[in-house]
Amino acid sequence: MRTFLPLCFVSAMLVCAANAAGPQEVGYLKVNVTPDKAGVYMDGEYLGPAARYGSTRTYLVAPGQHQLTMVDPRYEDASATVRVELGKTAKISESLKAKPEPQAPFARLRVICARNLAAVMVNNHFVGHVGEFNNGVQGLLVSPGTYDVRIDLSGGESLLWQRVTLEVGKTTVVRWD
Repeated sequence: MRTFLPLCFVSAMLVCAANAAGPQEVGYLKVNVTPDKAGVYMDGEYLGPAARYGSTRTYLVAPGQHQLTMVDPRYEDASATVRVELGKTAKISESLKAKPEPQAPFARLRVICARNLAAVMVNNHFVGHVGEFNNGVQGLLVSPGTYDVRIDLSGGESLLWQRVTLEVGKTTVVRWD
């Protein structure tokens, strides 16, 4: 009987490659990003929040060269290329550069979904995790307007896509049950 380690927050393609190859034929990844709420993407696919890549957690990935992107709407995106070697741990550390504070007026977007670590995308850009926008006192403050909102899981699956119009001083709720 074959035993596999948990593969949380690793893209579906890399998980399949790592499992097909067997546990002895993988490498490992540790990512340290400031701020730790930044979303981490590997080869264009969402892996999860940087906070999940704490010092005690490593992730199985297929050996080879991979492109990482770290995204937080309050900071400039950062990219890095990482080479993962068979059986070794590759480490990446990044500090994102803050953007200027946005100016009012604002509308508020709440996103409710049981998958707290799922990515919230607004107009195809990562803005945070469901857990940051899902209760009565939380929400994403954005300029009023019409936006495409999407909820994405690790590995590229989209749970929801919805077009919403946000109005000044009002809260709009997007929900996936």
